[in-house]
Amino acid sequence: MHISVSQFLALSGASLVISWLVHWVYKWMNPSCNSPGSMGYPIVGETLEFLKGSPSLDIPDYFNQRMKRYGPVFKTSVLGQPAVVSTDAAVNRYILQQEGGLFRVGYPAALNKIFGEKSIQAFEGATHKFIRRAAFSMFGLENLKESLLPEMESAVRERLAYWATKPSVDVRHGAPDILFDLVCNKCFGFNSTKSRQLRKSFDTLFNGLLSFPTYLPGTAFYRSMQARKDVDKMMRDAFAERLRTPGKKHGDLLDQIVEQLQGEEPLITESFAVDMASTLLFASVFTLSGTTAMAFKSLHDNPQVVHALQIPILTQRENEDMLKNRKDKVSSGLTWEE
Repeated sequence: MHISVSQFLALSGASLVISWLVHWVYKWMNPSCNSPGSMGYPIVGETLEFLKGSPSLDIPDYFNQRMKRYGPVFKTSVLGQPAVVSTDAAVNRYILQQEGGLFRVGYPAALNKIFGEKSIQAFEGATHKFIRRAAFSMFGLENLKESLLPEMESAVRERLAYWATKPSVDVRHGAPDILFDLVCNKCFGFNSTKSRQLRKSFDTLFNGLLSFPTYLPGTAFYRSMQARKDVDKMMRDAFAERLRTPGKKHGDLLDQIVEQLQGEEPLITESFAVDMASTLLFASVFTLSGTTAMAFKSLHDNPQVVHALQIPILTQRENEDMLKNRKDKVSSGLTWEE
């Protein structure tokens, strides 16, 4: 059978492509990793199973099934990235102890792109010390005693009163509202209108964190990146306003960031400051939503625990030494001692 040169080249090219694909799939399915496990399908990996909801409050099915099949340490691929998952307490303790040495903190690609890879990786060294010091000055023990506790109690009482008028409440989405307004005000001086606008953008941003970093219209990641632009604009406007009036102090986190930016040798840039502020706001609020929802459910399902928690407070309030420090012995809010 006669084969032309063009046909021969086409067959050769197709053979090379097929060979490369077979080799790539083989390497994907069998990475140079000693841990047992499965990498799932090419590119997709085991992401669909990882993101599948679990009907139980116990260990999610994704981890439970693989722990039974492969043990406490196994390899996988989620969100387009290969990974080794450890559910062993001793291994996890060793990893945390070796952070910055044998191990370095890593995050999903979508998270890096949404919050800024440089800002997340720069949470170390002198920059990390500045961020930690600034955050501690706002949310440290002394400030918690003097102002945050009564402000937080007031916000919780107001939100609970609002919830009491509703037939049902979505605690997982409603609980962060209590903290979000307070943190926005204490950190950036935002009023409730700006806080609600920022919260709307953060909700959209949150939905794309655990997604493939595919920047195409209609995808969750694309919507998150658009929401991130809205967050950036609000933050940059806040920075610009403070930089225009450096002598006016508000006593919030933004003051400390602006002071650092105007220093002789600033540790951070304005772009990094915007990323850092967004990351801190997200970490301080949205990471608590699931935990808060579980706490509400556990207390609802176990009323005896609520009663047990009330007894020490009621007992202390009957103590004269505790009552004499109250301005209003009946309706006064919680004290630090309580």
